[in-house]
Amino acid sequence: MDKHVRIITVSALSLLGIFCISSGVMYNSLQVNNVEEKVLVIVEQKQVSKESDIDIKLKNLTIEVNTPLSVKIIDYLDSAVSDEVLANLKLDTSGVNVTEPGTYNYTVTYKKKVYQGIIVVKEKEVNTNILQSITLKTVNINVGTALPTDVSNYVIEPLTDDIKATMLIDLSKVNVNKAGSYQYTITYNNSIYTGTIVVTETQPTLSTDIGENTNTNPPQSEEQNPPTTENENNTQTN
Repeated sequence: MDKHVRIITVSALSLLGIFCISSGVMYNSLQVNNVEEKVLVIVEQKQVSKESDIDIKLKNLTIEVNTPLSVKIIDYLDSAVSDEVLANLKLDTSGVNVTEPGTYNYTVTYKKKVYQGIIVVKEKEVNTNILQSITLKTVNINVGTALPTDVSNYVIEPLTDDIKATMLIDLSKVNVNKAGSYQYTITYNNSIYTGTIVVTETQPTLSTDIGENTNTNPPQSEEQNPPTTENENNTQTN
C-alpha cells in the first residue's frame, strides 16, 4: 500500500513540474512577440519633409509688346515641384505692363515665402524684307478679257512670294464684259490700296493698204506707133 502511494505522489509532482516549464516557455514566447510588434511600428513611421527643403526657381521671360501673359503658374517655374506645392503657389504679375517696353518684376508666393522673377517687354521686330507701302497700276484690258489672278500684275514694286502671300486682292467690282472704268483694291500691311482697271471695246483691225491702188487689173500700156517702113521714109523725104 505504501508503495502505491509514493508512486502516485511522485507522478503528481512530475506533472506539476512539466506544467510549470510549459508555462514558462509560453510566457517567453509572448514577450518575444511583443518586442517584434514594437519594432514594426517604429519602421512604418511616415517621414514628413520640411518646408525648408523646397527650392522654387523662377524663369526670366522675354515677350513682345501686347503679348498676353500666361495665367498658368507652371509656365513661370524653372524647377519641378510637387502637385501639393503647385496648388499652394500664388502668382502676381500686376506690376507688368505689356503695352510698354521695359523690364518688370513678378512674384510667386509659397505660404509666407516670396520668390521674384523678371519679365522683359520689348518692341516687335520689324522685318526689313517687308514693304512699308505699295503702288498700284492702272490696268487696261479689252472687253471679255479675263483678269489676271497674280497680284504682281497690279503692283508696281517687285514682290516676293512671302509678300504676295500677305496680300488680299478684290476684283469683285470689275465687269470685264462691259466697257468702263472700274476700281479694285489690295489689302496689305493693315492698309487698303485702290487701283483702276479700264475695260475698252475691241478696236477693229485697220487695213495696211490704205492709200494704195486697190485695182487688181494690170495697167494698160500706152499705144505704140507702128514701125516706119523704108518706103514711108523715102516719101517723107521727097
